[in-house]
Amino acid sequence: MKKDIVRVFGSNLIKMLVTLLTTFVVPMILSVENYGYYKLYVFYASYIGISHLGFCDGVYLKYGGVDINNVRRDEIVSDWSSLLVYEAFVAVAIAIAGIIQHDIIIICLGATAIPTVLFTFYTYVYQATGDFTHYTRIMNLSTAINLVVNLVLVLLRIDDFRPFIICNVLIQVVSFIIGSISFHKRNWLGLTGFSLKQLENLILAGFLLMVGNFAYTLFIGIDKWFIKFTMGITDFSMYSFAGQLLTVVNMFITPISMTLYSNISRRKEQAFEIRIKKMLVTFLMVFPVAIYVLAFIIRHFMKQYIPAIGVASVLLITQLFLSLNLSVFINMYKAYKKQKEYFIRLVIALCIACILDLIVYLTGPNTMGYAFATLISCLIWLALNMKYFTHLMPGWKEFIYVLATMGTYLLTLFVSNEIIRCLIFVPTYLLLTQCFMREEWKYAISTGKKAVARIGIKC
Repeated sequence: MKKDIVRVFGSNLIKMLVTLLTTFVVPMILSVENYGYYKLYVFYASYIGISHLGFCDGVYLKYGGVDINNVRRDEIVSDWSSLLVYEAFVAVAIAIAGIIQHDIIIICLGATAIPTVLFTFYTYVYQATGDFTHYTRIMNLSTAINLVVNLVLVLLRIDDFRPFIICNVLIQVVSFIIGSISFHKRNWLGLTGFSLKQLENLILAGFLLMVGNFAYTLFIGIDKWFIKFTMGITDFSMYSFAGQLLTVVNMFITPISMTLYSNISRRKEQAFEIRIKKMLVTFLMVFPVAIYVLAFIIRHFMKQYIPAIGVASVLLITQLFLSLNLSVFINMYKAYKKQKEYFIRLVIALCIACILDLIVYLTGPNTMGYAFATLISCLIWLALNMKYFTHLMPGWKEFIYVLATMGTYLLTLFVSNEIIRCLIFVPTYLLLTQCFMREEWKYAISTGKKAVARIGIKC
């Protein structure tokens, strides 16, 4: 697992270049309004995966924990062929709807249906079987294409959101081709027609998980839906920019969350799960430093987005606890085949999020209010998950550690100078970690060094 985490982390370092480009450079090129429309497309595109109705999730569960060399060719070829034919109908339907409405965003969504879902199919198979060598390879190539295309748009100083959307479609198509070449080398491609039975079986197997994933996507995006319909495009742009800033957290968390599923599925040991959770908590608590750095950059180089700093400061706390849910608890539900329990608790949290956002709307819609509503609903969801997996409930040391660290972060928000904030927070974090999470810190450092050494990288 350690080697896999480092490998995926290395892949995410490549993504960091794209993240920096889309987070800081693209908003400088586009106006606030054009950036808002571009992020609106990205927001809509995050829901395109729902179109497979759980097929890919069924594949994920089907091959979870299976050795890559034990995958039967006839089965995976049939899976691929059935999904391709099905998604072709979905893509045409969406594109026609966009043409009728004369909406380029909807048309482009239809164009991305096949490449996006099939690329998801490829990555799910590699993740489920623990083949992170091929996973990182296709992800790196996809990310490189993304970087090149966006860099060209920036260098040309394109100031209209439409070329960015169209190029996003091209990036998805190229990524699909890259994934298809990888599968072709394993002789896993072949147009064998459409199997309704295969489609039904995998949809039934993954439907609850897909609905859960949809509920999760809706859960993390419900605030944006409210802002979209109750506020203007400028407010949506500011809120989206604040959320985009926090992708730096995802860059470090994704390698852990992706590799945990196959390892939890194989081991299913409470001691292992407790240790992983504590290590992740210790790791997450250092991320407020990222906000100080980002706030400094915005105040000095992107003054038009200064209103987003306050929202980003609140969303960071949300992202930390959301990352804990994503990395540990969602993988736990999947590994123990508890999709129903996962779905029930997520729907409860989603309903609470809707109620809180509705209260914000009725009392006067504002981005800060929506951000706090999201934070509260995320904490409630975390509490529900911990109540189900009782062995992952925090002990008194862990509880005090999180409370003290987050309290320090909130107090630093009253300090206007970001450098002083860092000088207050970092020593406090190190002191608290040594007092309350010393063993987890030592274990994380030692295992990290061993993992890096294993793949031949000198620390």
